[in-house]
Amino acid sequence: MNRPKMFAIWMGIALGGSGTIAVAFADAWTGPWGRFLTVVHLMPVLLATIFVQGPILKQPVLAPLGLNLKLGRWWLIAWLSPVLLLALGVLFAWLIFGVDPVLDAQSYVDHKRALLSGEALESFDAQLRESPPPSPIWFWLVVQGLPAGVTLNMLVALAGEIGFRGFLFREVRGGFWRRALLIGLAEAAFLALPAAFGHFFPEHPLRGAASIAAWALVASPVLVYLRVRADSTVAVAIFRGTVLALGVAAAEIAWTAEDWQRPFFGVAGVAAMLVALGACALHDRFVAKTRLIFAPAPGAEGQGAAKKKKQPAPSKAPDDETPDEAADASEEPAAASAARDA
Repeated sequence: MNRPKMFAIWMGIALGGSGTIAVAFADAWTGPWGRFLTVVHLMPVLLATIFVQGPILKQPVLAPLGLNLKLGRWWLIAWLSPVLLLALGVLFAWLIFGVDPVLDAQSYVDHKRALLSGEALESFDAQLRESPPPSPIWFWLVVQGLPAGVTLNMLVALAGEIGFRGFLFREVRGGFWRRALLIGLAEAAFLALPAAFGHFFPEHPLRGAASIAAWALVASPVLVYLRVRADSTVAVAIFRGTVLALGVAAAEIAWTAEDWQRPFFGVAGVAAMLVALGACALHDRFVAKTRLIFAPAPGAEGQGAAKKKKQPAPSKAPDDETPDEAADASEEPAAASAARDA
């Protein structure tokens, strides 16, 4: 099967199926079924990947899609870095929009009480007398969310990551930036439609759709970088699962911000992800032994060698390949060598 037809089948099932779900349940995204729809919305991506990888390509699933369970320091980075992104997002919400973060228990209680009245307020006050909120409240909000990032939320996120940082990561040809851009565009289309119906952004769905699309494009090189350094799609799913788990903490801490402004997927979250991309670039430039972000364009070294007069280019051993050249030549693009040298 040729590659355009393969991608057309995957896109048709993954994005077409998820888009159909988003439109069919347009009125349910802001209701109590919103979280359940988040899971259902991921299923076409998982089904498309399994269908193309298995019956069509007749290839194994685990290794080619990066389902590697070998633990490493990048797994810990994937789990804890969303906490730093949350802190940066809250900081940017304050700097850009003047949002005062809710960091102490009393402010948290005051904001909660402002939303209630009548019997609901009396019930809330009675609950406070029996079980007052811990202090500092931000710390406990974060601690409560972290375990879900490596358990249930990770499994949910993995359904999507098998498609984006698994199948597309393997099949998209080109260097680091081309791969990150195309995957980011696919995920932006995947996320923007539910957002336009109020998912994550019930107050400002159109602004939210634009913001989450921008987030997907900025986050894509970060997630591709994590995918390669960790040599695993599971590590990326841990990152995504933890981001989802800390969404409640983000909403509570940046309570006074509008939904399209606050972290993780609002404007402040996009700014925080830009900082994360900068951190990846610094690691790639000054720490990592194998270049990804700053790797030469595929074929650039070969062209340079061809121009040298009377100096035939030496044969290149597999260990001398640049990450991007290795990505086009191997079944697991750059993952093994980069993860080993990170």
